[in-house]
Amino acid sequence: MIKIGIIGLGNVAWNVHLPVLLAREDVKVSWACDKELNYKSALNKKNIPMFKDVSDAIKYEKCDLALLCNPYYERVKTFEKIKGKFNGIYFEKPFALNMREHEYFSSYFKNYEITIGYQRRHMGIVKTIKHIINQNIFGPLLSVKIDFGDIYYNFGGFRSEKKKSGGGIFLEGGSHWIDAVLFTTFAKDIKNFQSNKKLDHELDIEAKGSFTIVDNKDLEFNCDFYMTSLENTSNTIKYKFKNSTVNLSLFEDDSDLKVSTKNIKLKIKDDEFSNFPNKSLEVAWSYWDEFLQSYKNKINSTISSENFVLTSKIIELFYGK
Repeated sequence: MIKIGIIGLGNVAWNVHLPVLLAREDVKVSWACDKELNYKSALNKKNIPMFKDVSDAIKYEKCDLALLCNPYYERVKTFEKIKGKFNGIYFEKPFALNMREHEYFSSYFKNYEITIGYQRRHMGIVKTIKHIINQNIFGPLLSVKIDFGDIYYNFGGFRSEKKKSGGGIFLEGGSHWIDAVLFTTFAKDIKNFQSNKKLDHELDIEAKGSFTIVDNKDLEFNCDFYMTSLENTSNTIKYKFKNSTVNLSLFEDDSDLKVSTKNIKLKIKDDEFSNFPNKSLEVAWSYWDEFLQSYKNKINSTISSENFVLTSKIIELFYGK
């Protein structure tokens, strides 16, 4: 039985992580910790104690893993309290604003003992486009374009302050799309990064730029990105191949792969799994399962910390930290 302590019990931890962990027979949620005790009575019914201070939680029961979901601005201070107290950590993103932070958090653990919550890597459609690229089904990949955002993007709560959130739309939402591109294209390096941003109260509300991806076969192709809260976008990643174009959407309500050529437009479904999983809880279960299996078997996986280095590198380049 793997004992897990939850640090930061906000919407994501409560609605996504906790249901998955409670449903697993190989996991025990030993305690939860948050400055606000909003869910204390509900957790009491599950015999899960809740604490305001993580130091008190650690004293109550030693855990194997921590799920760290508190806001970015609290991360370093919290990590200072818990380092050496756990054998591994699941970090909700954002993980780090720069490579210095990435290396600092990672240095206390083996690669398979840390993961970061870029869960869209486990969406069925993301795995399918990765397979399409690997098998060269539509010919060589020529370029990628990210369009993300809409006028309803929320900068409420701690996200409304730069010093608390760490960044705006690029960090909070856009980094998921950047990570998905790096994962699906087998990126081993990036270069020629450039960007422009519009700010509101120091938060980026619009970001436009590009970078060159170098893949595992040393092939190079361009990735353009446009992320905004000022207008509605298509919310797609467009993969342009020699023989067709494939559009990927990462929102679960309309997540699909659409392929188009000069004459036809089709939706792609994987024969074996029909692009499963797609819904947030299904994806979270799959992601947690890979992390826990990797941790138990002491082997690196596609979601071990070293496989997110390029994502952190791009975040650093964008914010100039």
